[in-house]
Amino acid sequence: MAGFLSCRVHRELSSVRFRRLESFGERLVGLLGTDVSAEPVVLCGCSSIHTVGMAYSIDVAFAARDGHVLLAQRAVVPCRMLSAHGAYYVFERPTSEEPWFREGTTIEMTD
Repeated sequence: MAGFLSCRVHRELSSVRFRRLESFGERLVGLLGTDVSAEPVVLCGCSSIHTVGMAYSIDVAFAARDGHVLLAQRAVVPCRMLSAHGAYYVFERPTSEEPWFREGTTIEMTD
């Protein structure tokens, strides 16, 4: 495991911790094999994902290196593929009613 990255989903909310996934193998697996209680993850150096083999829906946000959110989708069902040109980070979590990133905003990130 490569550590954690803390991010603000919205300025008024406290930071959310995302487990960093940096190697090819870590990114390939992502949230596969977990359940809806899994902690959020961020895939670093990644611009596309799949939900093939997932047992539940996930919330996803693609962001550029500077944190600009390029694409944000909620409740992405299993057996889908998504990508965003120019993305460097992909944030994932089990689908939740909690606030999530919005396209066009900038994610505040701290190690």
